[in-house]
Amino acid sequence: MAAAVAAGPFGIATGAYVAERDDWAAAIGRARSERWRWLELTAMRGRLTPLLRFLAGDASTLAVFERVSVHAPAAMIETPAEAIASLEPLGLDVVLHPDVYGPEPACERLGARAVFENMDVTKDFGRAGDDLADVFDRFPKAGLCLDVAHVWTNDPSLSLGHELLDALGGRLRQLHVSGIEADGTHRPTTRADLALYEPLLARCAHVPWLLETELVEGTP
Repeated sequence: MAAAVAAGPFGIATGAYVAERDDWAAAIGRARSERWRWLELTAMRGRLTPLLRFLAGDASTLAVFERVSVHAPAAMIETPAEAIASLEPLGLDVVLHPDVYGPEPACERLGARAVFENMDVTKDFGRAGDDLADVFDRFPKAGLCLDVAHVWTNDPSLSLGHELLDALGGRLRQLHVSGIEADGTHRPTTRADLALYEPLLARCAHVPWLLETELVEGTP
């Protein structure tokens, strides 16, 4: 299934790979073999230090992808400042949770490579346009990662997503796409999910779409 999807408008986040997500060589190797155009390195939950160690040994493994981003840790082992200091030398766009990194002055060092993601219903900050506007006031060069599944948990009509694009669309760098439950629990992405998200996807054809969970047939 993944090989067929890879021919479409998607990239993959390594966090989508359940079996390989804790093995950087295996996760990146799988993404290479499936010929995804774009890759996001999901460096969450203790995976940042192993990622840095892996890339120090063979960063050339990323050269086949048109664009590579990295998702900064959200549940912290490192402090936010330590995470930014580790990620800055990679020279990649860094996807950041605004509730964790929005107050962190070190994000200024990333400049335009800082990409803040809208949050799901479980978070107190970063869900709405006003929250994100505050972050972008602090980091005016930063970009936006629109997570369409997070939008849905806050507003099943998806009007919130259109509001975010209307206000912040000029900052849009990429999308996150996944299946999700109303409580924010991620699950495999289905064709029904894509049909639901289509009004937002149609406005974002000019940026990479990263699958955060694998695409499967069927309905949720």
